[in-house]
Amino acid sequence: MPIVIFRKEDGSIAALIDRCPHRWAPLSMGEVEGDRIVCGYHGMAFDETGRCINVPSQRHTPSAIQVGAFAAIERYGFIWLWGGERADADPSLIPEELAFLDNPSWHSVWGYKSVKGNYMQIKENVLDLTHFAYLHAKSLKVADWTDAPEVEVTDRFIKYKQEFKMSPLAAVYADPAGKEVGKPINRTSWGCYYSPSVNIGAVDMHDPNPEPNGLERFALRVIHLTTPVSPLATHYFWVWARDHGEPYDVDAYRAYVSSVFDEDVTMIEATAALCQRAPDQEKAREYSVAADRAAVEARRRVADLVQRERVAAA
Repeated sequence: MPIVIFRKEDGSIAALIDRCPHRWAPLSMGEVEGDRIVCGYHGMAFDETGRCINVPSQRHTPSAIQVGAFAAIERYGFIWLWGGERADADPSLIPEELAFLDNPSWHSVWGYKSVKGNYMQIKENVLDLTHFAYLHAKSLKVADWTDAPEVEVTDRFIKYKQEFKMSPLAAVYADPAGKEVGKPINRTSWGCYYSPSVNIGAVDMHDPNPEPNGLERFALRVIHLTTPVSPLATHYFWVWARDHGEPYDVDAYRAYVSSVFDEDVTMIEATAALCQRAPDQEKAREYSVAADRAAVEARRRVADLVQRERVAAA
């Protein structure tokens, strides 16, 4: 569904369906005037609630003229929309674990990809990192994800965690920290599914034998945000961040991270295409293994949300 987003005079965000209910012109082709958006076709104006507040060609503005509106808030560098009733929007559902994005001591690189695949494929990809040793063998060169991680399921999140004791440090971790590639250190890799739109991946590292003036503890965070477009199309926003080292050469590092995620996207799009064209898809089965537990729990969580919405709408 196309959405038009604009700022009001106080800097806050408004979000409406990008469709004037008069003759269906995209409101995004209009202009923002104060706290309202004005359609560029016939000049009808709408406020943040979607209410039409002016029809230029007549004195009376019918109260029935409305456009769909969404609760919207700007936080941690992103605009968050609530897809349900505006009155039900709860900003506290935005994970506070993203607050480091507002911390100037963290260095971050942001990026975006348009993916020809279902958003849950992206979720499942980032919840099972045993693919690192294969899909990212030449890019990340993190080869020690060989066992299924521990998984914790709560009402708030689905979390995986894997401990790597005195494991050789890959260049992707070593170089920004000023460490020698291959140096044995302790590493805790974990990640959380918080909602159908938010996943966080994390690496917390501890060097028990740091160099003189070297880092003993340092961390990396990767944020994965997904917005479904259709069953086979997804907006994928990502952030790569660390609490150490020099600030990123943004263009160069964005290109590097993008090339890594291109490997994921290529595989996701290939599996999505295969699912669509497989002649035996009604008979073929998909098998899960121990490393898939976090992804399977996420599937269950989404299925439960869908079922609850259906019951509420009945």
